[in-house]
Amino acid sequence: MLTAGTRLGTYEIAGSLGAGGMGEVYRARDTKLDRDVAIKILPEVFASDPERLARFEREAKTLASLNHPHIAQIYGVEDSGHTHALVMELVDGEDLAARLARGPAPVAESLLIARQIADALDAAHERGIIHRDLKPANIKVAEDGTVKVLDFGLAKAIDPAGTSAADAMNSPTFASPATQLGVILGTAAYMAPEQARGKAVDKRADIWAFGCVLFEMLAGRRLFDGETTSDTLASVLTKEPDFGALPPATPPAIRTLLRRCLERDAKQRLRDIGEARITLSEPAADLVAERTGTSPRAMANTHWGRVLPWAVLASLLMVVATAVVTWRLRPAVPPAQPAIFTVTMRPQDAVIGSMGHRVTPGLSVSPDGTHLAFLAHIGTSEAIWIRPLHDVQARPLKGTGGTRGLFWSPDGASIGFFAAGKLRTIEVATEKTEILCDAPAAFGGTWGLDGTILFSPDERSPIHKVNARGGTPVQVTTLDSSRHDQAHRWPQFLPDGRHFIYMPWKDDTTLRPIQFAALDGTPPRTLFEAHSAAIVAGDYLLYVMETPSRLMARRFDPETLQLGGTPFSVLTDDNVDYNWVTGESGASAGGDVLAYTTGKFKFSRLTWLDRTGRPGAPLGEPGAYFDPRLSPDGTRLAIEKHDWSRGSGDIWTVDLARGAFSRLTSAPGFESTAIWSPDGRRVAFASDQGSAPMIYVRNASGTGTEEVLVSPPARSFPTDWSPDGRHVLFMLNGGATRKDIWSYDLLGRKAAPLLASVFDEGWATFSPDGKWVAYVSDENQQPQVYVRSFPAGEVRVQISTAGGAQPQWRRDGRELFYIAPDNALMAVAVNAAAGRIGATAPEALFTANVEQGKTIRNQYAASADGQRFLILSAVNPDASPIVAVMNWRSLIRK
Repeated sequence: MLTAGTRLGTYEIAGSLGAGGMGEVYRARDTKLDRDVAIKILPEVFASDPERLARFEREAKTLASLNHPHIAQIYGVEDSGHTHALVMELVDGEDLAARLARGPAPVAESLLIARQIADALDAAHERGIIHRDLKPANIKVAEDGTVKVLDFGLAKAIDPAGTSAADAMNSPTFASPATQLGVILGTAAYMAPEQARGKAVDKRADIWAFGCVLFEMLAGRRLFDGETTSDTLASVLTKEPDFGALPPATPPAIRTLLRRCLERDAKQRLRDIGEARITLSEPAADLVAERTGTSPRAMANTHWGRVLPWAVLASLLMVVATAVVTWRLRPAVPPAQPAIFTVTMRPQDAVIGSMGHRVTPGLSVSPDGTHLAFLAHIGTSEAIWIRPLHDVQARPLKGTGGTRGLFWSPDGASIGFFAAGKLRTIEVATEKTEILCDAPAAFGGTWGLDGTILFSPDERSPIHKVNARGGTPVQVTTLDSSRHDQAHRWPQFLPDGRHFIYMPWKDDTTLRPIQFAALDGTPPRTLFEAHSAAIVAGDYLLYVMETPSRLMARRFDPETLQLGGTPFSVLTDDNVDYNWVTGESGASAGGDVLAYTTGKFKFSRLTWLDRTGRPGAPLGEPGAYFDPRLSPDGTRLAIEKHDWSRGSGDIWTVDLARGAFSRLTSAPGFESTAIWSPDGRRVAFASDQGSAPMIYVRNASGTGTEEVLVSPPARSFPTDWSPDGRHVLFMLNGGATRKDIWSYDLLGRKAAPLLASVFDEGWATFSPDGKWVAYVSDENQQPQVYVRSFPAGEVRVQISTAGGAQPQWRRDGRELFYIAPDNALMAVAVNAAAGRIGATAPEALFTANVEQGKTIRNQYAASADGQRFLILSAVNPDASPIVAVMNWRSLIRK
């Protein structure tokens, strides 16, 4: 104990104010600034722990940044010998615990106090600071009713190794370190259930404690109590709140607020303490008016009832006059300027997946604009990475391997994502994951304020909803048969959490409507058309229009639910990305931050490599190339090349001896996945140039005209031509059973499914003798390479053992190649005889610097003898295609 007159630096101790679980508190005089302060002496354990001291000082700096009328301010840290102290604002008045010891507070007084507490919490939460130990003993109430919340964030800052058992109900229970699982941090009677279980906490723990304090003020007793700390914790975890103990005068809105604050499941709890502050305002004002006789009913027959309106009017006129003068004399505040920067990854060998090689969004800004979540390849896995925008470090989230899309919860504490055919959630702080429901091939999700998640679960699906805690999905939208809708995709909640937008999708167009709908089943209406899905950014909708790919903004009033103004370009960058096949947007917005992916880094170089991976001379200049296919005689190459400025893709042929590139197609739109006829005289390819996607054929010399070869029932991509010239294999994309392998008989002029199941099958290629077909299927949860007999398929063998894609045969049929999930080019010796086939264990030849193989795009071509491989090597693999724009609204033309 320090005695009066003791000096700590410039502070002179005047007397003791008390002691608690976080240290002894004294009144002191700041002799330098001539003011009274409170000095909190930290536990002695700090003296022998430099790391903890350093951590405390870092936290104290953050806490000192809080400057709010209802928060007791921290002035600084004082060290004197082995004594370490925190210098704080001295707050006079009794604490709320002492006030409640005399009995419950009147309803009006309770609500006024609660509103000030909520105001303090709201200000701190906006700065990312959580109290962690909110309780009546940490709340001071002055004689005039002004509230000050004490010890903000000190539970995290101090974090001592043990606690005193002298007052277990009022002293926080600590363990170290405070951020790891299994740690209890807080005061037992006011702990949130997740806090009592030792889990990491966020601002929702403060909301629970706020509910406990408000209940105690109204009811005059603690909500959770017990003889020991263990009994109290058990009560927190199991006892249902007794709302019958509330006084009858408690307004219904306050009862509802308490129920929302005291939801045991944090996901269902009130999301933001700011909502509580707003809810408390009106009932508190009404009750105070009743108590002071200033309500309309009490004033009706009084002298003040006649005089007060004129007095109020005069006061308002004075306020307006003062405001006008203040406004004219105010210093000019320059508008916030946009800041644009590229988001980089560490470690540098992480490559962010490009838009063309994913199915669902891989980029999402947190609702408050402080964090960026994105998909990235690292080693052999694709997972969710989190990057605080104020930091250069990103970290992966465990348990998110194989993710195919992600979206944030409204409070930024969790992320919804799709992986292994399921919709899942993960708590960012704890990395705890939950499986909600099936989502075989999801196309977008969004998380509402009340815990409702909207998502498109499959390739041919309307929008469904499911609770964030899991359950049975319920269909929300209905496919419009009159418009020939094939799916509804990319839902986005509007700020009210009841209305949403989405994109009706069909595969014969790239310009699609953006529709507006509601959870109550209100008939949808079309807002406008766009090439990409729209994203909600406050009171704007953002979307991409191609040629060039430009990010557009359209005003949408969340109150009137109407469009306003005309669309305009937000950015001059012509490379804002979107997936023209699926309609996926490459942009995301949260708070004042806009982030988007670009096409600038989607370039590759054609390079020959031998079986050891040693490169030869590159072929041509880098470009946006896909699907290299060698001619049967090995002298020419057919390849798809994209022109992002025109929003198109065409088939080119290359004379390998001279390195000469010649354009084969030039129609608007995209021509893709070229294959050679067995004699090398013709090239077949997919095209979207007509009213419906077709497979065309043209002379390889470029002479003549294009002719329709196959009219498939849905968008399709040719994958091989049989050696006898009779059959063309193609992958039907988005049929009744997702991706299937079909065969077209050129003699019988008939197309029929060769392999169609509930799984994805595709990328089929004939063996040189035409008796076998190698293909890829995900029937074993991950894509694997198989070989089956053609056409009956009575014999089948799995070739890859740990995942694979893009199978290709050696010209003599004695070897198969494929790309493994870690980008290794694999070789398997095969032996087919008498209707049977055998295979050796796969052998890794070298690691190919290509994108992952879960796509229709082949990334290599094998020479006839299997000794060389023409690889599409990624250019600038470490370059990040994510761009972030701070204060993006300043780019909007008013």
